[in-house]
Amino acid sequence: MQDNDLLNEQDFPPSTPSLPEPRVRLVLLAQIGLMIFCSGIGVLLYYFICTLAGWDVSTALSADSPMAERWQVRLQLGLTHMFGFLVAGSVTVWVFYRGITQSAMSWPDYLQTRRWPRWTELFLGVLLMGVSLPLVLYSLSINQQLPLPELFKEASAQAEEALKGLLHMDNGAELLANIVIIALLPALGEELVFRGVIQQQLMRRIANPWVAILVSALVFSAAHFQFEGFLPRVLLGFLLGWLYWRTRNFWVPVVGHFFNNGIQVFGQYLYGKEMSAIDLEKDIQVPWEFAAISAFMIWAVMRLIGQLSKN
Repeated sequence: MQDNDLLNEQDFPPSTPSLPEPRVRLVLLAQIGLMIFCSGIGVLLYYFICTLAGWDVSTALSADSPMAERWQVRLQLGLTHMFGFLVAGSVTVWVFYRGITQSAMSWPDYLQTRRWPRWTELFLGVLLMGVSLPLVLYSLSINQQLPLPELFKEASAQAEEALKGLLHMDNGAELLANIVIIALLPALGEELVFRGVIQQQLMRRIANPWVAILVSALVFSAAHFQFEGFLPRVLLGFLLGWLYWRTRNFWVPVVGHFFNNGIQVFGQYLYGKEMSAIDLEKDIQVPWEFAAISAFMIWAVMRLIGQLSKN
C-alpha cells in the first residue's frame, strides 16, 4: 500500500472502542425496524392532520401544482423524514449507546458529536462537496444511459415531477421551508442513520474502512428508490462517509450534506426569480474533461483534509 495521506488507513483506524458493544446485526435490524415503524407514525400523523383540515390525502404534486398543494406535500415530507430518519436514528443510538453503565459507550462519544469541528474542517468539507459537483453531474449522465426496467423509469419520472413542483417557490417562506425540508432535515436525519448507525456498524464488521464506506454509500443511494440517480448518490454518500471517518466528527458530513442540498434549493429559487440563468431542474451536460478535473480536485481536497486531521 502506498504511503500517502489518502491510502494510509493505519493513521486513522475505524473508531471502534475496546469496550463491549451490541451485536452489529442487532443494531442494524433495530434501525431498519424503527425506520419502518417511525415512518408509519409520520404517515398516520399526516393523515390525521389532513382529516382535521379536510385535505385530500391523495394529492400528487406536479410542476404546475398550486401553492396550497405544495405546502401540503412539504408537511408530508417533513413529517415522514423527521420520524423515519431523525427520530428513528436517534432512538437507535440512544437505545444501544445511552451509556447507562460505566462499561457502555455514551451516544455523543459513539456519534462523535462532542467536539464542534474547526472552521478549516468545515470549509474543506464544504469545498469537497463543491468540487465534486461536475463529477456528480457526469455520473448522472452515465446513470441515465443505463438500461432500467420500465417500472423504475416511471417511478423516477414521478419523483422528478414532484420535485419540480416542490422547487417551485413564489416567496421567501417557501424557500425557507424547502431549506428545512430538503436540506436541514436530510442533513441531520440521513447522516444520523446512514453514517452514524449503518456506516459505524459496518466498520465494526468490515476490516477495510473504505469498503464499509462504499457499502453504506450503496445502501444510502438505494434507500432513495430513485435509480436514475443511483450513481451520483453513491458518489455523494461515499464522500460524506469518508468525511465522517476521516475527520472523526459527525458535524462535518452534516454541514457538507446541508450545503449540497441547500445550494440546489437556493439556486433553483434564484432561477425562478430570474436572478440566475441555470435551471437545475434540467439535465446539465458536463464534458468528461470537467469531470476529470473534478476528480482531481476531489483527490486534492481529500489530501488536505487528511493532513489537517493529523494535527
